[in-house]
Amino acid sequence: MKLKLVLPVLALAAAGAAFWPAAGGAATFKGIVVAKQHGTLLVTSPSGVVRAVSGRAAVGSRVAVSGRTVTVVGHARSALVRGIVVRRIGTTMFLSSNRHLLAIHNARRLAGTATSTTTPQPGAVVEAQVSVENGDLEEQDEQEVGQATSSSIQVQATVSAVGVGTVTLNVQGQTLTVNLPGGVTLPASLVGQTVTISLSLDDNQGDDQNDDSNDAGGGGGDD
Repeated sequence: MKLKLVLPVLALAAAGAAFWPAAGGAATFKGIVVAKQHGTLLVTSPSGVVRAVSGRAAVGSRVAVSGRTVTVVGHARSALVRGIVVRRIGTTMFLSSNRHLLAIHNARRLAGTATSTTTPQPGAVVEAQVSVENGDLEEQDEQEVGQATSSSIQVQATVSAVGVGTVTLNVQGQTLTVNLPGGVTLPASLVGQTVTISLSLDDNQGDDQNDDSNDAGGGGGDD
């Protein structure tokens, strides 16, 4: 995976652009928490589009969001997530939904085995039915529903490490290392910060390929 652009921002500000709702009054939004980090909840809607909201709740919580208030109204054992396949590493699929990265596990897929030709590859738009187990997402079913139409996609993620020509992102405790353009090395001061990056597909890299398209493939600018 090649990183085309890196834009460092303050952790809170980084997520702000993709937050829902906006500062003004907004209709109540209901969904299921599928991830959380740094006081931010990633909530999937009934259609599978992930949105970021500020609040506190356990992964798997059913929440109602009104303005800046998040209310837990129940608990779910499963959820639907729609997005673009960014990369597959062993039993983990990294999925981008509305600029937000999720790590989805599949215990049935043995690490190190060849990728099936029927398995949606990076750039594919998929709908994944997941179960919530101990705060992690476990894939139960996955269907390809389209293909990314653009050659790049912007995502938000937290930097966990930088190296010579690489940057490693933290996605719900899973690491995703991407290559930087030739000769580029990022400052160590970015570690721990949330950044917005633009990723492009790197042809013919199999499981190391990355995602492509306007994130809207998973539900558009629904933030």
